Amino acid sequence: MRNEMIGAVVRRAIEHPEFRERLMENPQEALRSHGFALEQNELDEIQRISSTIGTSGQDVEQKLISIAEAYGIRKH
Repeated sequence: MRNEMIGAVVRRAIEHPEFRERLMENPQEALRSHGFALEQNELDEIQRISSTIGTSGQDVEQKLISIAEAYGIRKH
């Protein structure tokens, strides 16, 4: 279930740039406002992912696609 929830959040961030920005600024508020109810370990993983996105040197969307693929989610 953990990978599915994290994958769903990453997919939403890929498809909705405004959600992506809110997720980077305030992850818990962004997740709550979009109806995600994550456990603490999932929140920790999302925060870890968001902290690496800006420092990767890659395009943010491309980095998210790579992360999504690692969680078994393919961009349509």
